[in-house]
Amino acid sequence: MRFLVIDDSMPMRRIIANVLARLGYTEVALVANGREALKRIEAERFDLVITDWYMPEISGIEFLRMLRSREDTKDVPIVIVSANGSKEDVAQAIQLRVNAYVLKPFTAETLKERIATICATLRPASERALCAPELAAAQ
Repeated sequence: MRFLVIDDSMPMRRIIANVLARLGYTEVALVANGREALKRIEAERFDLVITDWYMPEISGIEFLRMLRSREDTKDVPIVIVSANGSKEDVAQAIQLRVNAYVLKPFTAETLKERIATICATLRPASERALCAPELAAAQ
C-alpha cells in the first residue's frame, strides 16, 4: 500500500510515518500542505491518504472536497487527523465521506485500528495481507 501523509508539522509527519513503518507500511510520501499533495497525486497513485485538518494554503477539508470531486480520486480512502474534534468539523468530514477521523494526540494502536477497518471494508479477503501486513502476520 502507498500512503500520502499531509501535515504542516514536520514532527507530526515523522510520527505518522514512523507509526506506519512499524505497522509494515514502507511506501509513504510526506508533504506539508494540500497544494503539494495535489501535485503528488497528479504524478502518483496512493492507496490511502492521511491528512491534517488545519494547514496553510489548502486545508485538509478543502483537500478532501477536491479529491472527492475528481473521478480518479473520489474513492481514495482518507483519514483526517486533527486536534479539533468539534461536532461541526466531524459532521462536515462525514458529509464528504471521510473514512476515519482521528484526534490528536493519538496512539499507534488507534491509527492501526482505523487502517485495518478501512482495509477490511475496501479489500476482498484475498488482498487483506497486502493492505494490512501486520494483520496477516498476526494470523
